[in-house]
Amino acid sequence: MTKAKIRIKDIAEQAGVSVGTVDRVLHNRGEVAEETKNKILEIAKVNNYQPNLIARALTSKKQCVFASLLPSPTEEDIFWKRPLNGITEAALELEQFQVKVKNFFFEHYNEQDFIKQTEAILELNPSGVVFSPIFSKESLDFTEKLDKKGIPYVFIESKLSKSNYLAYVGSDGFHGGRVAANLIDFGIPENGDILIINLAKNLENVHHLNQRTQGFLSYFMDKGKNQGLKISIEIPKSDTEIIKEKLDSVIKKNKNIKAIFITGSKVYKIARYLIGNELSDIILVGFDPIEQNIKYLNHGTINFLIGQHPHQQGFKAVKKLFEYVLLNHAIPKDEYLPVDIINQECIKLYEA
Repeated sequence: MTKAKIRIKDIAEQAGVSVGTVDRVLHNRGEVAEETKNKILEIAKVNNYQPNLIARALTSKKQCVFASLLPSPTEEDIFWKRPLNGITEAALELEQFQVKVKNFFFEHYNEQDFIKQTEAILELNPSGVVFSPIFSKESLDFTEKLDKKGIPYVFIESKLSKSNYLAYVGSDGFHGGRVAANLIDFGIPENGDILIINLAKNLENVHHLNQRTQGFLSYFMDKGKNQGLKISIEIPKSDTEIIKEKLDSVIKKNKNIKAIFITGSKVYKIARYLIGNELSDIILVGFDPIEQNIKYLNHGTINFLIGQHPHQQGFKAVKKLFEYVLLNHAIPKDEYLPVDIINQECIKLYEA
């Protein structure tokens, strides 16, 4: 039979003292005679006493504030609503423990706005931070400041391995790029050219897109069948006219493009272009089953989307901070979520 878990009340009875005295000793809350203290600690040790951390957190009157930092979840960047929803759901579950999450947002691909929001978070001095390190340089600067203040942080979407992060929740961006390459490799002729599109400026500093690009190219370097050109371009803004101008130029110069890989979630922007220019024979692969992408997946213009469980990323990240900060649990460094391959046939099951 499993030995019953000893309670503070049981320790008090064995030691012949009050429950309050045991509580003071175990939680180091006040003066207790040395002999009594040693007796209580010995009983606790022999019986392998484990404090009820959940109960302690429930009765704590101290409010714990976490911060999240994400790109603004606008109609243009609707993907970010999903991790935000996960963060919100976790915050609601943890309200009973006096946990609050204050959300900060920055303009996507605007480094200066990102810096401004990190400064606001540092001024808040939260108990922990959840964020996506989109900008490598600026994110490393932020993590160094968090480290100096002793504030733990959890990455979602991508991670900076050189930082002292508490945990990462998300997919492996490099692996996601290789999955996309594998899908395309099955669908085009060996001599067909492939266009890689990054809807961002300064790709080297945009961590998650850079990882996916590297993973995509690595697949063809070591096992891909396709021998065509790999043409990589950056489109600094996702305005329709700018996309049209860039793609008109590239496709005019490269008549043999048979597939397009989008490293981010705005695949629908390229789908619109392909439809408008009657380019129905080009395979299109990108990330995230957001509403706009699903429309073109069902239409048949997008062939595959790669899902990354963004809701779970946000939800689990907040829970990890709670477990570490309030419950003193050891937290596994990396939790890699699987990537999902989504096509027209399975999207209804994926949405269910």
